[in-house]
Amino acid sequence: MKLQLTFLKHIKALSILLIIVIISSSILFYLRLNIRSIIYVFIPFTIVLILPTIYIHLNYYNIGKGHIYELKEDGITVTENEKFVTYSKENFKTLEFYMSGTRFAGLALRNFPFEDYYYAKIIMNNEQEIIISCLFSKNIDQILTSFYKEVPVIKIKDFYPTIQDK
Repeated sequence: MKLQLTFLKHIKALSILLIIVIISSSILFYLRLNIRSIIYVFIPFTIVLILPTIYIHLNYYNIGKGHIYELKEDGITVTENEKFVTYSKENFKTLEFYMSGTRFAGLALRNFPFEDYYYAKIIMNNEQEIIISCLFSKNIDQILTSFYKEVPVIKIKDFYPTIQDK
């Protein structure tokens, strides 16, 4: 299975935010509010919903851009800028999934659009890491656990799961 970033995957990841913006804009347009009322609504709306989601999306994109992951039963091949490295499944120490509490609990209803973002970190025996975000696939947790059933899985709750650079 080959995983790489595409424009369609970006749109899918941002779909909830786009729907919220379109619906709320339509409501405000329908109500024909004055500009002052619209500003009072959109500033908190932007601070609470839009900016955190865009930040986490860009964080995941910047970490994952230029990477292609080819998942195989015996390991993962990571291609970055025409260079590739193959990691054997025998060297996988743990699969760690960093996700919000609502995603962790499997709840369908989310409080914030960014709660749907999460990432996987594959830690090797020599402490090397492979990071694959949900921008590559919305079901990366299910895909990795089905490919690498023998590897211990650790799920970590994180309200705002940004990827930290080393």
